[in-house]
Amino acid sequence: MKNKYTLRYESFYKWIGDLINQFTVIGPVLKKRRQTVFEKLDNLERFHLDYCSTMLAPRKYIYRSRQKLMDFDRENNSISSAEVEKISQIIIGIHPCDMQAITVLDRTFLGDYTDAYYSALRDGSITIVLNCNNACNKGFCASMNTGPFLRLHEGYDMEITRFTDRLLIEAKTDRSVHLIEKASGLKEVREADLTEKSEIATKATASFTKSIDTRNLPELLLRNIGHPVYKDTADSRCLGCTNCTMVCPTCFCYNFEETTSFDLKKTERNRYWDSCQELHFAQVHGGNFRSSREARLRQFVTHKLGTWIEQYGCFGCVGCGRCMTWCPTGIDLTEMAIQIQEDYKLGKIK
Repeated sequence: MKNKYTLRYESFYKWIGDLINQFTVIGPVLKKRRQTVFEKLDNLERFHLDYCSTMLAPRKYIYRSRQKLMDFDRENNSISSAEVEKISQIIIGIHPCDMQAITVLDRTFLGDYTDAYYSALRDGSITIVLNCNNACNKGFCASMNTGPFLRLHEGYDMEITRFTDRLLIEAKTDRSVHLIEKASGLKEVREADLTEKSEIATKATASFTKSIDTRNLPELLLRNIGHPVYKDTADSRCLGCTNCTMVCPTCFCYNFEETTSFDLKKTERNRYWDSCQELHFAQVHGGNFRSSREARLRQFVTHKLGTWIEQYGCFGCVGCGRCMTWCPTGIDLTEMAIQIQEDYKLGKIK
């Protein structure tokens, strides 16, 4: 079968080592307290494939948390745009939900109005997806149709599935074919390999303990924006810390900041990640249309599970579970949505 191979683990790691020596390779690295982060790989010792989730998704290498946009020079009376960063990098070990999240960001930054900075980083990144053989602790990607195995048909470069003694490598794009052909020990895939992949995917999907029924969910949430679950949760547990939005792999909101030199001759404009959970976010001329934590929490839940559909034709939540994992008080957006669903079933709401 074209561009599909199996590779023994020792040959796979040798291939990764060769890539590290030739290219900029970003991958999962095991840190303190058993946390895994995406970092530039300098050697194989830091490469850690068997991970559950990371605090920050690999989107940070495609959508920078801080991006220089413009320079203002008062001495020369000039204004110049920041150069678009030309980059070539390989991001390996992306979980299916995080790959889905990147394609969700594509709809924002590569739509009718293309963001040149995002586009350059996206085009310069070879994305290699690693399917998940087991459910994450707080993940529910199976419910969101974003995992645990890749559900996308495009938008990525390569897909990897782990077997006991080997890996299944499926190259999707020409540039990924060029990469995998550098590996030694490749074997053409057999029908039995694809059957084994399907069996592992079925077991992985069955391993989830967390789920949510998304049928008619957007309409239900938007009909009940005044449901008391938002106020109850916001008043008793929400700290307004913005952790949920900072770790969410699909959040794209940003703000601008201008920094001026001490001699007042030069100013630099930067774009940086912002959050709808910040009090200032909805401050406009005449007032703040989300001045309460209740309103801001409701915005997060209804946007991810409701209005995103109207905007981009998909959910804004990929089921990675980061928002609840890194919430200091453990707020769970699925529990809020399920409570609204239960009230609907009991006839308490329409």
